[in-house]
Amino acid sequence: MSTIGIIVVVVIVVVAVSILAGAVWFAWDSDKRIRAFAHSTDLIPGKASRAPKSWTTATSPEALLHRRVRYAIADVHQNPAIPHDPATLAERDRLDDAVFTLDDALIAVQDLAGGEKDERLEELETAVKRLEELPRQLWEAPFEQQRSDIDDVIAAIART
Repeated sequence: MSTIGIIVVVVIVVVAVSILAGAVWFAWDSDKRIRAFAHSTDLIPGKASRAPKSWTTATSPEALLHRRVRYAIADVHQNPAIPHDPATLAERDRLDDAVFTLDDALIAVQDLAGGEKDERLEELETAVKRLEELPRQLWEAPFEQQRSDIDDVIAAIART
């Protein structure tokens, strides 16, 4: 094999090893961030919830709804389709406030009993489902409609 052939093989091996190392690092880092969020008490990325720490792993209906809220609002915050203009960011801040209100309602449900608790959980689940639909809506909606979509979710949460 000629010198040029050896250099080409060495370059290919170095590039392949670099790509493999990058992929391994990316997978490890992503898994670390996902686990950190899953075990944190953050309701909104960077803002702690008032829910009990045990809700990060609990299986009660209100804890499960709490986690669904966390992941839905995290998807909204990580959505690259949302423009970062001041008006849209202000609307998202209003949504964050509404999400804390929704979470407080979930926390209050744990003190209810029987049929009253079930009825209230059903109402709150409707708002949670509406919040879960928002990331997809924002992805598909034109910029002009995104603020009204966020406002619709805020209104749905306020009705609970």
